[in-house]
Amino acid sequence: MRSDQQPSTLDEAHDVLWRQRPKRDADASEWIAFHRHSAEVYSRTAKVDLRHQHEATQCAGLEIRKARTLEDALSGEGDPE
Repeated sequence: MRSDQQPSTLDEAHDVLWRQRPKRDADASEWIAFHRHSAEVYSRTAKVDLRHQHEATQCAGLEIRKARTLEDALSGEGDPE
């Protein structure tokens, strides 16, 4: 699959996103953008991989929560843990 193509299965989405992950020490804004992008990829994948629709939708929700957790931490609204 070309890097500009939308994954057509959940496995392809996992693979594509794994290769796009920022480095561990990347700035929080990079991670937020990555998690938001991942949520979009999983949401679109849920529409084409009907066999894994619910799992892909759940993955999208998890990615949104990760982005919001980081955003809250940056804004000082998150749990200090």
